[in-house]
Amino acid sequence: MTTLYRELFEEIKDIPVIDVHQHLNPLSLAAKNIDDIVFYHYIATELVSSGMPKELLERYRGVDRLKVAASYIKYIRNTSTFWCLKSILRDLYRFELKSIEPNNVEELINVVKQKLGDETWARYILRNMVPVEKSFLTINPLEKNVEYDRELFTGALRVDPILPNITQLNLKRLEEVVSLEITNANLLEEAIMVLLKRFVGSIVAITINVQPDDEFISIAVSKSDKTTVNTYLNTLRSHGILDPLARNAIASYILRIVLEFCEQYNIAIQLMLGVKRPIAGASPPDYAITLFNSEQIINLTKLFSAYPTIKFDIFIADALLNHPMTVIAKNYPNVYLSGYWWYSMYPELIRSYLRLRLQMLPYNKIGGFFSDAYVADWVYGKALLAKSQLAYILAEFIEEGFIDREMALEIAKALLNENAKSLYGLM
Repeated sequence: MTTLYRELFEEIKDIPVIDVHQHLNPLSLAAKNIDDIVFYHYIATELVSSGMPKELLERYRGVDRLKVAASYIKYIRNTSTFWCLKSILRDLYRFELKSIEPNNVEELINVVKQKLGDETWARYILRNMVPVEKSFLTINPLEKNVEYDRELFTGALRVDPILPNITQLNLKRLEEVVSLEITNANLLEEAIMVLLKRFVGSIVAITINVQPDDEFISIAVSKSDKTTVNTYLNTLRSHGILDPLARNAIASYILRIVLEFCEQYNIAIQLMLGVKRPIAGASPPDYAITLFNSEQIINLTKLFSAYPTIKFDIFIADALLNHPMTVIAKNYPNVYLSGYWWYSMYPELIRSYLRLRLQMLPYNKIGGFFSDAYVADWVYGKALLAKSQLAYILAEFIEEGFIDREMALEIAKALLNENAKSLYGLM
């Protein structure tokens, strides 16, 4: 590590972040048990991959789980996720972790348990240690709304239960939420709009997970007719099972409604790309792999072109998407790229994403962070990782003569904070 890198990192690590995607519970930000910290799902997947039987991972909790996992944890000490865990324990709990052995499990738990369930401590982590200026709650549109601190949080409505996964059960739940029996396409449109309008003023984004083999985007652009939707909707109501064609037809219809809502209320769309799940035999709890579909890229360009006033923020998990999506962001003013989703949250990929994006795009098109965390501790760990890699790339750019130090800090502030504010209307 160069002196320049260390100096840049010291300045960058204190920049407040906008966390545009996470899974925090605003009423329960703190870890409730040691499992929330040590067995974050990235680590759980690595443990099963190393050979730990998934039955053991699922059967035990707390001290027993740590003791059982100890013989497998030694194999993941090289991963960057484990580096995040070490950083969390070192910086937040003053516990130097090299490995987890049966003889240090009790010590680890005794250090951490003093802060378990401590909401004041969790808020301190977010506000002072990360620090977070604004954090986007992932909101399920079919679940009961909860009150939250509007100064710290805003909302991103993740529409998975209705788009593209409109099952018979979810349809019934939608009917209950909006107090409307949905028997045809027109009523489906009314119900979706009633649902979405409930969140006006409390969300700044709608989040859509698009799997590589999903085809509803292309159908949405071509605009399937309501008669077809009526037929498939009746099938869903009566039989509860849809073939892929029917599923895509209904999903495309719902997508158009969502797009019209976003146009009307100036709300950005977050598109999550590059993950296929569930996959049989893949390590739990993820059961997922990355996948690239070149045809989907063409369909996305049609979408971006058809809705030029909507801002699309793209999260990718498959590195093969980085170059084509960067080219798209270069060509479409309404397309942005943010963060390093899931299987991309590793130094090698973070660096490659940043290097290419900064070389190809105006820097106001790039978002430099989101945590994907479930408790405050992991927001800290992920922010430290992202900031360290941003400092690494900016130091390289300075040494190669592309930018100077002043511009490097200007870019860092934009990627971690200012760009998200502008994109999502937080200014």
